[in-house]
Amino acid sequence: MGASGNGVEIREKSIRLFFVHEGQRCRETLTVAGKPAAPTAANVKYAHRVAAEIRDKLRLGTFRLEDYFPDSPRAKAGQTANTSSTFGAMSTMWLQTKGRLAKNTLEQYTNALNVWKTLLGNDTPMVKITHGTVAAKVGSYPWKSAKLLNNYLIPLRGVFALAGREMKIDNPMEGIENSKHQAQPPDPLSPQEMEQVLDHLRKHCDIRAWAYFEFAFTTGMRPEELIELRWGDVDWAAGTIRVQRARTAGEVKPLKTYNARDVDLVARAVAALETMKPWTMVGSSDKTDQELGRRIFENPVTGRPWHDERSQRDTFWRPALRVCGIRWRRAYQTRHTYATNALAAGVNPTYIARQMGHKNAKMLFTVYAKWIDGADRGREKAKLEAALRNEKATHKKVA
Repeated sequence: MGASGNGVEIREKSIRLFFVHEGQRCRETLTVAGKPAAPTAANVKYAHRVAAEIRDKLRLGTFRLEDYFPDSPRAKAGQTANTSSTFGAMSTMWLQTKGRLAKNTLEQYTNALNVWKTLLGNDTPMVKITHGTVAAKVGSYPWKSAKLLNNYLIPLRGVFALAGREMKIDNPMEGIENSKHQAQPPDPLSPQEMEQVLDHLRKHCDIRAWAYFEFAFTTGMRPEELIELRWGDVDWAAGTIRVQRARTAGEVKPLKTYNARDVDLVARAVAALETMKPWTMVGSSDKTDQELGRRIFENPVTGRPWHDERSQRDTFWRPALRVCGIRWRRAYQTRHTYATNALAAGVNPTYIARQMGHKNAKMLFTVYAKWIDGADRGREKAKLEAALRNEKATHKKVA
């Protein structure tokens, strides 16, 4: 309990108790009737009894410093912290530090913290929330999925990290790990399925819907990147387009990786842009449109820029798959289809990763491993076969 072993220190004119509370070493003077206890035999016996009580309450998590040492500066500071630094107040402060995040992300964090306020208590003092308390809530709550829990743990970790810096308290999140969940592998369309969908869109839908998906399949961009592309991003001379913004739920935000990139445009992607020229290249009085150019792709139904990916999916993608008799996949699979088509063609994985906006090829090798293995058409296996034949022939000569 303390440096003295039993937690009791007998001094010349007083008695002090030693213990560790909320990760901090405490050294408090024992009082009797509001005055420091003199080191008499009776008071020493009393001190050992109080020390034993404190040990028991510390073990049970019910110890309150102010119950035993109300005049202690540490107890008074703790009472102030208890009233001003509640979980709800610290959550609000943490959200304020994240004010530069996208609106949609902030809303997700706010929703997550509202759940934690219910579980941990909005008015619970931060110093009262222990590792065991958090672990029990995490383990007992009926989370809809492991992924949802992991997402909700992000802001919770942020709140306790901020509290640790502000209040110098231990972080109860230490040791609480993300829940394991099985990530869904890519489910790209085959080249034949891709062409079937695009052919249907071109023949039976507004040409602007075809242009959007043709561009998606041939550039590998994320949907939130596609709908925020502007004509000012196109470099016709270099044959590239700069991806530097994204759009989610109608809000413009930075890219997922916070790194702009230039994507090479193949002939089919250029043809999709040429198709969109008469529709969106000119004709806006909006100041931003005049500076950056209008958004390239728009909703044919409303004649306005796409708000998010739902309209493309529900109005065009889903019906096209159904009519073509193709198994359902998310429209995001256009990105995976681009990657697997490129790998099948023998394109360098590092180049593909750069086109898609990955920091390096590591993720590409992880996510698309089986397509990379299949893209060599047996060349690597043939190399191994040749090497083993040479080994065998050399061994026979030596023998």
